[in-house]
Amino acid sequence: MDPVFTLQWPEFLLAEQLQRFFPKSKNFSVLVPTSRQEKGIDLAVVHKRPEGESRVALLQVKASRTYMPEPPKRATTQYYRFHTWFNAFEPSDHADFFLLIGMYAPNSAQTKPVAEDWYRDITLLFTYKEMKAFMESCRTVGGKPDGKFGFGFNDESCIKQTRGDQMRGNSDFTQFLLANRLGDLQKHLGA
Repeated sequence: MDPVFTLQWPEFLLAEQLQRFFPKSKNFSVLVPTSRQEKGIDLAVVHKRPEGESRVALLQVKASRTYMPEPPKRATTQYYRFHTWFNAFEPSDHADFFLLIGMYAPNSAQTKPVAEDWYRDITLLFTYKEMKAFMESCRTVGGKPDGKFGFGFNDESCIKQTRGDQMRGNSDFTQFLLANRLGDLQKHLGA
């Protein structure tokens, strides 16, 4: 019997994106662990440096569905077209970076067939230290640890925390978008 290897869709999607950002032509490789028991690591980016020593960035992926809530009753309530909903977790110290991905359909009313690239995602990138601090800060209004956290957005231009923020201040996380943090990954890889 031949072994069967499967990959979760969010991990596959992110591996493809990372391959575009870190191409083989520039001595990068994106790797996927073949063992599902690999604790805390879902993807790896390797930079094979011409002078010898390779550098590796180990990544853990957390995915969320994206929800479209009903518009609020009060006009003063902050409204976002899309919301993510993540379970709180203990960041693995095996990972260098964490990718939080939320996939969404920008126009759910469209009934005509669409191309596969029509679906979008928002992906936030955190270092281990940032993720650890973020998880410790996820609190309910009463100050207890919140078992969930989430983000609201209308498009990729502005991402706000909507759950897990004790002060309910809608903290801005736009700077954590993967496209805005590629420099951090490149620096880690010595690129």
